[in-house]
Amino acid sequence: MLSFEFGGKDSFRDFGVYVEKRPNIPSPERRVTYIDVPGMDSSLRRDEGTYGDITLSVECSLLGDPVSKISAIKGWLLGAGEADLIFSHIPGRKYLAQVVNSIDFEIVLKVTSHFIIVFSCRPFQYATDNTPVTVSESATLTNPGTVKSFPMIKVTGSGAGALTVNENSVSFSNIDESIILNSEIQETYQNAGVELISKNSIMTGEYPALLPGENTISFSGGITSLEITPNWRWL
Repeated sequence: MLSFEFGGKDSFRDFGVYVEKRPNIPSPERRVTYIDVPGMDSSLRRDEGTYGDITLSVECSLLGDPVSKISAIKGWLLGAGEADLIFSHIPGRKYLAQVVNSIDFEIVLKVTSHFIIVFSCRPFQYATDNTPVTVSESATLTNPGTVKSFPMIKVTGSGAGALTVNENSVSFSNIDESIILNSEIQETYQNAGVELISKNSIMTGEYPALLPGENTISFSGGITSLEITPNWRWL
């Protein structure tokens, strides 16, 4: 029986909700601007290299008396905000999703109910297992995804140092024990336990990305090790 996890709860185990059929999985639309130029064949294309969100429509049914469960199901789905969405038939991957429709329960014979959930999802599937990888010397890290990922890298060491991912180098002027280079949000900071301290001023260069396939990683200077949380993604 197909089910899904959302907002930390399992649809069937916690609410008796199951997926009637596998939802269609659309591809995200690539953002490309087309410009018509008089006297010129075809159009000029400006490819932003980014993708738009996707929409998943999931047909569900509820086992048992629906009247006693409807409020709890609505509270779960609508109250979770943006959360991990994991389908039982897509192991190892998840979506970042939010329910965006008004859920209409069609009660059948007073013992079951049919309804549709519409999820607005970020463009990619993400790995459910995002275990950090420790790098203590030059290494090669293979991206199994289909698009580049934006890792979070914990840099340990002291003083000045440099990190190189493929041909992209990032320099640090004053590492104090450890700092975090977060490529997804384009921020460098130190985790002081109760607060995050900005360290953008000691970092120079572009935030690294991990391309599909093999990525070479090295470091020098006062850096002694790295801890890379890769954030693998698929279209």
